[in-house]
Amino acid sequence: DKRKKIAKKADAMGQIDATKLSEDSSELLTLFLDNQETWQEVCLVLEQKGGDAKTLVLNRPMAFKLTENLGKLVLNGAFVAKDDAKLVDRRDLLRFMMAFSSECAVYVGGPDDQAEPAIMIHGIKDLPGAEEISPGCNIYRGGIPAAVDGVLEGKYSPLEFRFFVGCHNYKESSLDVAVHLGKYQPIACARSVALKQCISLPKPLWHEVVEMCGGSMIDLSKLELMKHDDIQFEVVDESDYDDDEDDAEVIFGELSALYNTDEDEDDDDEDENAFL
Repeated sequence: DKRKKIAKKADAMGQIDATKLSEDSSELLTLFLDNQETWQEVCLVLEQKGGDAKTLVLNRPMAFKLTENLGKLVLNGAFVAKDDAKLVDRRDLLRFMMAFSSECAVYVGGPDDQAEPAIMIHGIKDLPGAEEISPGCNIYRGGIPAAVDGVLEGKYSPLEFRFFVGCHNYKESSLDVAVHLGKYQPIACARSVALKQCISLPKPLWHEVVEMCGGSMIDLSKLELMKHDDIQFEVVDESDYDDDEDDAEVIFGELSALYNTDEDEDDDDEDENAFL
């Protein structure tokens, strides 16, 4: 088994020097690590323009309660310069915490743009400040101030909204290449799936989506369930973090451990289509 041979090359610290591997072994290791990072991801295409695209991972729950640090990260991003911090109205943060501190669905949306404010997804058509991600899909992004007001007024439930820290950014048709290589299977966007919270699901979201596709995809789901019959969801509790940490640096560090941080700016192009 090639993986075992590669594993034997690890040093006392469990690290493997990829430069000392053969070309075939290096390629296999790269494929394995890529598979580990994107294992059973269900992604929503948020933007697509030309060869560029942005997606959100729907099934990587991060937390379902907010500490003040996590609230700062979600609302303002990880890196707010000291001078800029003075311009951030603390009343906005306090109202946001009042609305979402006890119940808030936060997800790791991908390895890119993790220092940016979170992207909020929901299904509320008339929410002020919200935009439909693609015509006719009835899935919307944005409108955090109105969402805060609505939750505080009792009009909305906090779990009607999903917050995503980070995303996947694809440049120069790299998403099309990934699909062509079989890394992703594009399907029509299902609103019910995109808005579903990953809280104590009877079946992992990836399996639900694959089985919705029918055909041979159902057999793939059954095979994966046989291989991984111990799958469980874990809700991350952020209460152990020190409240004195500035600008959610601790939380951002945890995210960086999950993904390699890429601080490229967002592509502001208009949305063209959306699918899972």
